[in-house]
Amino acid sequence: MATLNQALVLALESNPKEAYVVAAETLLRLLDNIIREPQNAKYRTVRIDNPSIREKLLSVEGMKQLMLAIGFVESNGTLTVPSNVLLANVRRYREFLYERKELVKNPPKEKDITPIGSVTCTDSNSTAASAAVTTTSTTNIPQEAATEKSKMVLQPSGSNATAGQQRTEALCVIKSSRPFLARIEFPKVIPGNNTLLRQLELLSDQVMQYEDELLLSSGTSLIPIDTLTAKAKSKLTQWQRLLATSEATDTSKEPSEKDLLLEELTAWFRAEFFTWVNALPCTVCGNEKTQLVRSTVEDGVRVEVYQCCGQLRHFYRYNDVEKLLQTRRGRCGEWANCFTFLCRCLGYDARYVFSTGDHVWTEVWSERRQRWIHVDPCENVLDAPLMYEHGWRKEITYVFGFARDDVQDVTWRYTNDHQRLLQRRRQGGACSEHALLDAIAKLRTKRRAGLNCTPEQMSLLRKRTIDECLELLANAGRVPTAAEREGRSSGSLEWRLQRGEQQTNTRYMFIPTEEEVQAKQFNIRYCCATDCYERFLKGASNRVNEKITEKSNGWESRQYVSRNIFRKEELDWKMVYLARTEGTDEATIEWNFDFSVQGLRVKQIELRFGQETYEGAKVELYYIKSDGSQSQALSSLCECGKFTLQARLSGGKSWQHAQLFRQSKTATDEYPFEMNIVLM
Repeated sequence: MATLNQALVLALESNPKEAYVVAAETLLRLLDNIIREPQNAKYRTVRIDNPSIREKLLSVEGMKQLMLAIGFVESNGTLTVPSNVLLANVRRYREFLYERKELVKNPPKEKDITPIGSVTCTDSNSTAASAAVTTTSTTNIPQEAATEKSKMVLQPSGSNATAGQQRTEALCVIKSSRPFLARIEFPKVIPGNNTLLRQLELLSDQVMQYEDELLLSSGTSLIPIDTLTAKAKSKLTQWQRLLATSEATDTSKEPSEKDLLLEELTAWFRAEFFTWVNALPCTVCGNEKTQLVRSTVEDGVRVEVYQCCGQLRHFYRYNDVEKLLQTRRGRCGEWANCFTFLCRCLGYDARYVFSTGDHVWTEVWSERRQRWIHVDPCENVLDAPLMYEHGWRKEITYVFGFARDDVQDVTWRYTNDHQRLLQRRRQGGACSEHALLDAIAKLRTKRRAGLNCTPEQMSLLRKRTIDECLELLANAGRVPTAAEREGRSSGSLEWRLQRGEQQTNTRYMFIPTEEEVQAKQFNIRYCCATDCYERFLKGASNRVNEKITEKSNGWESRQYVSRNIFRKEELDWKMVYLARTEGTDEATIEWNFDFSVQGLRVKQIELRFGQETYEGAKVELYYIKSDGSQSQALSSLCECGKFTLQARLSGGKSWQHAQLFRQSKTATDEYPFEMNIVLM
């Protein structure tokens, strides 16, 4: 039975209440008709251009995505439920949508809600919603009033449990013990009206929302901690084997399990939990580049308004992490806010990092390395602090880290030219260095005064601050790494180019798991229609007996490096493929494989690699060994323990004339990219 994607139902609730209720009741009527008369074909089809359907139903953000999940198929201007769609699945969506609609329409009073102190959740294998939303980093703290509507009950989508099991499992309750404003309300200690210094105090107070115990419990229940821990332990084992086989005796290079868990949390957050959005897509024509017509403020929350096909759509710019656990979408501001909170849920000392260069990210304290680690969840990049200056080509002037027990000027970590940094600060005139240091000292005292620390704990915090200051000063002149010279990957190409930020890469490496080592096989495939990789073990005879061991969303999630590549969706032809970004002459994408860690080599290899070329365009495949030699013969990889698969796209009269993995959007069980390896 198909999995009930509750997140898509819940995502509808971010729409204005009146529009949401009308749309939900309209869809419920459609579903009731189908359930009541399943053989009546007229009840299974609605026309998209029907004014009532367009205005009452499809104008609501996320509705079309939900209907497709229920079983509707779009064709020739209609949405139709085929006769082979299970009625049981339609009923399940109908029941859950009705329950949610009633809760929104008639929210329960506080006394009617029983808090759940301990909850369990199944692992979420999908993003919170397919409906796209727009978000930029923002420091405006919303003054939204507390409403009963904000106490959302959520069970992650993607569960493998049956319907009966889902009903008996405890639901995840996303709820805080106090409203947002109460969580961030503290006496002010920064006098005057200096804009930068007042902003520092606002952000310092804002991160205290993460310390709400009930909210921490809600966030923890959403993290697939067992899965992430197992992956971290597997990576640690591989590291230990690699170090054991090398001549190096320096064990300090070995990471800790907690550091590796942070890597897994970052990858999961980017690939499965949170969704990046450039602009709100039009629900009528499917245009993904709708026009931002204005920004307003509603109940203290900044709202971006987008227009297309005569319709206005609203995106609410929440800073309340309780809301973000529900919507799970946005741009860097929402990403860093929610990710920093989830780090706190797992017990990490974490900072929300704000840059006046219009970007935000996270820092996490590593006990193993005894220093703060830069983490950018939007990019799935760790410990590459110079990437913004050297890869994104941004001028770094002010960067600050905010934690429950500290405020720190960390700008010196994110630039290696400290003299030019001081020059920019003097010329900018935001405030004097003396005033800035005085404000930071007051905010640090303010934060630590509320901790009830023992003298020993306070002494450790002071030592950490002094050690960090020395580390920051030593960063002057540091040579950036290769990873720090790469550009940005999050956001659309057009959006990145407008900001002067280029592409970046994942640097993911395929390393065999214990199961794959024992089975002496490695298999990976990619479906462009679903934009998902599957790692699997073959059965004794055919695909019926195979075992899927891992799924990863996003073509870039398992690449090693790429340049000028993006995933194109043709709305008219209903086709998808990877191609060069518009305006480029060539592009490359690579996947990296390393079996040598376990002492394994390739015995036999098969590769399916779908490609289409037009008007003289070319797709060239190269197999690159660890010694740098390359070949276009697949057989050259036999007896190889480590190699890279590289595809080069070039030529043609247009960027889309060289295509990888072209297939129909409905071909969700076809895999134009598949590699099968027998190991020895």
